[in-house]
Amino acid sequence: MPIHTQDYRHWEGTLNQHKRTRWWIIAKAELKLLAKRKIVRLIVAIPPVIYILAHGILIYVLNFIPGEIDLFDIDNEFFQGFVFRILPFPTAFLLALVVIFGGAGLISDDLKHNSLSLYLSKPISWKDYLIGKFAVIGILLLCMTLVPGLLLFLEQALLTDEPFLQGYFWLPFSIVIYSVIITVITGLLMLVFSSLTTNLRYATIGFCAVWFGLPVVELILKGVFRTSSVAIVSIWANFDRLGSTLFGTSSDYDIHWSLSFLFLVALGAGCILVLRHRIRAVEIVK
Repeated sequence: MPIHTQDYRHWEGTLNQHKRTRWWIIAKAELKLLAKRKIVRLIVAIPPVIYILAHGILIYVLNFIPGEIDLFDIDNEFFQGFVFRILPFPTAFLLALVVIFGGAGLISDDLKHNSLSLYLSKPISWKDYLIGKFAVIGILLLCMTLVPGLLLFLEQALLTDEPFLQGYFWLPFSIVIYSVIITVITGLLMLVFSSLTTNLRYATIGFCAVWFGLPVVELILKGVFRTSSVAIVSIWANFDRLGSTLFGTSSDYDIHWSLSFLFLVALGAGCILVLRHRIRAVEIVK
């Protein structure tokens, strides 16, 4: 039968005109793919869950067995350390674990299989694509920092009396701001390295080189120049310095918090520019 005589069923659906939510289609699809991978579920979920439960149990024990276990107080420093801690057990390792297994292949796989051009051939802009990919990492990181941080604060508030709330009523705001800053910078950094290669292993190596390498450089420079002001080169140190300001704790770094803030803003802006260039390089001209 000639093709011009064949009958075709007309599409009877409706086009989603909500431009502001188109990114969610990408994010939802990626989250479903991650949920199907057993190794990702185990590595991304189990260590953070153990970390969160350990803090929750610790708060319970310190409140119900006072005097028996007098390790430290549940105060602003405790919650700062939960969101991001360098020593003795760096939260940075858990954050890296989550973003590597959850985000290393978000863009590199699309470049490898030439599906990025397919995305952009649809009524989706490069901004929708970027927000959708970032939302995947953002959701994973916020489920490790922001959500449990607020739940732990609520647990402490329920187990103690009113003086805790009166003295630390501002802590939820600090937890929210600190978690968002860490999530944005860490997520963008991972996406940059994912966009620079078609091999997720190389993306992982590049991220680890910056994430773990800059603190090492900072230690070397600190030993050479004998000053903590060189901490400005370390992402960890800048996170910690901002956290000290947000939570009202002491800092080991001799740099002003505004410099750390400007460094992270510049880093985030640079990541966005690189991602914009990499994504738009394959954008189909309509």
